Order: sequence, then C-alpha cells, then structure tokens
Amino acid sequence: MVLAVDIGGTNFSLALVSGDGKMQKRVTRSTDRTGGAGWMIANILKDSRGLAESNDVTACGISFGGPVNFEAQSIINSTHVAGWDDVMLPKIFKYELGIPAVVDNDANMGALGEFVYGAGKGFRNLVYYNIGTGIGGGIIINKEIYRGSDGNAGELGHVPILPNGPLCDCGNRGCLEALCSGTAIGRRAEEAVSSQPKRGKVIRKSRFGDITAKGVFDAARKGDRLALELVDEICVYLGMGVATSMNAFAPDGIVIGGSVCKAGTVLLRPLREQADRFLMPVHRPHLKVLLAKLGGKSGIMGAAALAMGLKT
Repeated sequence: MVLAVDIGGTNFSLALVSGDGKMQKRVTRSTDRTGGAGWMIANILKDSRGLAESNDVTACGISFGGPVNFEAQSIINSTHVAGWDDVMLPKIFKYELGIPAVVDNDANMGALGEFVYGAGKGFRNLVYYNIGTGIGGGIIINKEIYRGSDGNAGELGHVPILPNGPLCDCGNRGCLEALCSGTAIGRRAEEAVSSQPKRGKVIRKSRFGDITAKGVFDAARKGDRLALELVDEICVYLGMGVATSMNAFAPDGIVIGGSVCKAGTVLLRPLREQADRFLMPVHRPHLKVLLAKLGGKSGIMGAAALAMGLKT
C-alpha cells in the first residue's frame, strides 16, 4: 500500500492506493491560502499520519501544483500559496512519518497516472496536456518521464503559437497557454460577446458573472454559433500544439487532461481535425488524441505510481 498526495492551490487530496492500482480511501480538504505553506504542510502531515498509521504504507508519492526540482527533491515555489520556496517535502515526510517519499510536478504526475492506469495504459510513449487555469505538460518516452537536461522539459503550454498574440504569464506573447487555457477561453469569449452584442445568446444566458470555458463548451454543445466559432478558433491553436508534439515525439497517443477535457467530443472532434491538418503526412495514420480517463484523479494516481518505485 502506498500513500499518494496531490497538492493544489485550491485543495489537497490524500489517498491510499494498493499495489494493483485501486484507490482504497481518499481525503480531500480545501486550502487555506492565508495560512501559507506551513498550514498546508501541518494539515497534510496530520491526515497522512492518520492514514499511514492505520495501514501498511510503504512509501509516499506527492504531486505538487508548481515547479519542482526533481533531482534535489525540493519544491521550487508556488504561485498560489506563499512559503513553498525550496521546501524539501520528501525529507519532511521521511522525518515525520518514517516512510520514503518522492515529489514531482502535477503535470508529470498527470502524465504518469494516465500512462499507468488511464487512457495511455499499454503505450510506450505518451504526451499529456493538462489544460485548466493554465496549460502544463508531461512527456513519457520509452516508459520514462522525460525531464530534459535541466529537469524542466514538458512546458507545452509555452510553445509559441501566435507572434504578437496575447501576453502570457511567462512574459512572452502568443504562447499556447495564453490562447487555449481555461482562463484564455473565458477571456476570449468575453471579448467576442462584447464586440458582437447580437450574438452568443446561449453563452449570455449560461453565464453567472464572468464567462468560463465551461460556459463556452456548454453553449457550443447547444449549437450556439458564436460558441462553436470560438471552439473552432481554440482548436486551431491547440491543434498546432498537438501537431508539434506529434511531429517531434511521434508518441503512441496524446492525452488531453485537466478541467477543459470535460468538454468531451465538442472539443475532441475539431481538435483532431485541426491537429491532422498541421501534421506531417507520415504521422497522420498514427495520430491518436484521447481524453484523460482518470479525470481529476490523474495526478494523485501518478503520485501513487511514482511511490510504487520507492517500495523496497
């Protein structure tokens, strides 16, 4: 039995996972951002101790929503919660709970979760897009997470797509994240509705406050023409990103995860069409774009899979 921990800016989850990949128990709690990293660590350890002491836990895997120095096994920082800079979380777990622990970023863990237990099961090579507030990515080559020479490979959200496009949080313009993240989709829809007041009636009716990516996809599903045009526009850019990954890595499959994958076929169908459009002909017969099978459990199951490698 291993302990898996998934730490995000909004909440954190812990789960017990058996050797055959079955989740036995899961605890999820909201994050008190005002308490900072200290509050989170104390509460994660409290819940972890309760689960570990009553079960035969041999190792712990941690998925963290932010950059991680995998070689040093330390958190680099968090843009959501203060106080995470250079925290060596696995060492804290080892000291407090007496079990070996390992940490990696949430995009790599989402990729590993889908590779071992989800849509990529049986693959050898996989590219994973985690599309939510931002866009993260994970790359698996020959059944191993590819980290690159500096440990930071997989920044698929920062592939440049549109020169002089919208400003991205990274400081560049026209990154995939600035065009296709959930945040970007909502912003683009707001712009479209404001500039075309006679269109997008379904989007307008579905909104409570700001327009969200979910609102756009729901409206597209109901046949709203403006929403469908927005989805097509998004899929052109996302298709360019997916085609770039396919041309570069030729994986067995490309898996789309994160909250945006809940859009289902209204996203998947035009995305496949656009990705095919930008592919080299040699890769077209092998294009396989799939939605994440584990949904919100991709990261925590990836953490479990990583922990399995620590078992002695």
